[in-house]
Amino acid sequence: MVSRKAFASAIRRLLDAGFHFTVIGGTVVEVALKSKDLGPDVDVFAEDPNVFFEEEYYRVAEELGWGVGQTWLGTPSLIARVEGEEFPVEFYDNLFDFNVPEEILRRAVRVNIEGVRVKMVTLEDHIVLKANAGRSQDMDRLKELARLARKGKLRVDEARLREAASLFPDEKVILRRLREAGFTV
Repeated sequence: MVSRKAFASAIRRLLDAGFHFTVIGGTVVEVALKSKDLGPDVDVFAEDPNVFFEEEYYRVAEELGWGVGQTWLGTPSLIARVEGEEFPVEFYDNLFDFNVPEEILRRAVRVNIEGVRVKMVTLEDHIVLKANAGRSQDMDRLKELARLARKGKLRVDEARLREAASLFPDEKVILRRLREAGFTV
C-alpha cells in the first residue's frame, strides 16, 4: 500500500521534474474514503510529456533512483522509491480500448494530499472509467464500491455517473455494467 506521505513525495518529485498528469486510478477512491493508504500503485493519465513521442523523458526515473517498466498497455511505469516505500506510478494515454474522454480530464479536481496539490478525476468519473473497461477485476471493484455507497461509506452521485457514461460511445453498456454492479443509474 502507498502511504499518503510516500504518495505526496513521489508526486512532488514528478511535478518538480515537469510532469503534468491527472490521477485516474484507485487512488481516487481511497482519497474519497479518507484512507491512510492510497492503494498498491498510482495510475495517472499522462498529459505531458507524451508517453509515445517523448518516452526518453521518462528516463528521469534513473536520476531519481527509481526503476522503469511498462504498464499492461506498454506505456511507461516508474517504480517510485520514496519514504522507505516502493510502488509503481503507471502512466496511461488513450490507446486501443483504453479511453479517458477529454471532458473527464477537463473537470478533474485539485486535491491536497500532505501539502501537495494533485489533479484527480472525480469519484464518479473513476467509477465510469472502471465500468467502461469492464474487465472482471473492474466489475468486482465496482460491486465493492456500490456496497460502500449503499452503506453510506462512499458518497456517489448517480446522476453524475449517468452524465459521465454519456461521454462514451458504449453508454448503454456502461450503464448496464453499473446496474449489474449495484448502482441505480
